[in-house]
Amino acid sequence: MNIEEFLKLIREGESERIEFKSRVTKDIHKEICALANAYGGYIIIGVGKDGKLIGCNAKEAREKISQSLLSIIPPVRIKTHVIKIDNKEFLVIEVPKSNTLCTVGGVAYIRVGNSIRPLSIHEIIMLSTELGALTWDEVPVEPFNNAKREYIEWFFDAMEKARGRKIPKEDWNRYLRSIKAVKGDKLTNAGVLFFTDVETMPHAGGRIIYMRGDEPIATKEFHGPIWKVIDEMFNELERNFKWLEVTVGAKRVRIPEYPPRAVREAIINAFAHRNYTISSDVRVFVYADRLIIKNPGGLMPGVDLDDPEHVPRNPVLSQLLYDSGYIEKYGYGIRMMRSECKKHGLVEIEFKAGANTFEVIFRKKTEELLDEEDKIILELLSEPKSSGEIERVLGLSKPTILKRLERLINLGLVKKLGSGRSTKYVRA
Repeated sequence: MNIEEFLKLIREGESERIEFKSRVTKDIHKEICALANAYGGYIIIGVGKDGKLIGCNAKEAREKISQSLLSIIPPVRIKTHVIKIDNKEFLVIEVPKSNTLCTVGGVAYIRVGNSIRPLSIHEIIMLSTELGALTWDEVPVEPFNNAKREYIEWFFDAMEKARGRKIPKEDWNRYLRSIKAVKGDKLTNAGVLFFTDVETMPHAGGRIIYMRGDEPIATKEFHGPIWKVIDEMFNELERNFKWLEVTVGAKRVRIPEYPPRAVREAIINAFAHRNYTISSDVRVFVYADRLIIKNPGGLMPGVDLDDPEHVPRNPVLSQLLYDSGYIEKYGYGIRMMRSECKKHGLVEIEFKAGANTFEVIFRKKTEELLDEEDKIILELLSEPKSSGEIERVLGLSKPTILKRLERLINLGLVKKLGSGRSTKYVRA
């Protein structure tokens, strides 16, 4: 770290990732633990709370910190940087985000704002699941008798169709135990999600939210076993896909506004890899110009979006989805979605990973569908106009104008106002 980077941190001030200390305090190990369990960050020794540069004995501070690190389990591999300004020394402790849950004396701490606090039991479970330290879906929770027989029959029938693997009925229970959908006489969380109506987990379903601008105008919720929720959510979206006319070679063809296979894969991934300890459902936001599929739970440690590998947060659930044909092959989903969007040609895809969320964004490349007359119409519709007014400017027939307006509406570029003879159109 150089002086410019150091001064930039000072200018930023204290935050969730930056802590100022005039000296090494006796609870410095808790501060390091809390940062490691959150987003990582910096502790700067020799700076007052107001950002005043006080200075410190960097060698002495480093020795004290080395001693304090011994009480953090598992160890945090910090980096330290000594900065000298005007004969004053400052010690910068660079704390990485930990891939495991760190504790001090058996207590896990986390940084919230400018302070630290112990994690609650629920937060420990949630964070452990997020870090892959706990496989939530393997935990036994409900009596096996709660499983619906028709759902079990559906699963083994789906496996035979998707994988060509026929399991004799007398071996069904043994197979479910072998993949940990059942433990002893209980369904695990994965078993509950697949073989019951999931009434004990109200946040395990999904919802589709239709948006107008930044305001929701309609919502539809979906509950039940997750394979059924996946099917129903995808069918609802596909049923409402608008169709676009494009020229391929010398032909005009109609294609759906989004690539169906990629959208279905995004929904499957959202349920397969979400963090079920977070009390939120999978949400799909439908905008005029984009589709966003958002699930609770960030990327698992070690997963790289540019070179994705199969690192399941829910290994049992992933196995059930693979057996029944929902997951085509492990580690293939992101590549396949990118490939499908490229083949579609009119949609670009973006993956956005947050601390506890993951989003797949399908965005229409509307500019590639516009010709000069479309662009003139959009210019005219900076203010509301009727189809007749557009017709007089362009000199095209009314049916042609109406067809163009319908296409621009489907692209999310124009909206219709009123009805009948008073109908007008305006740029969205």
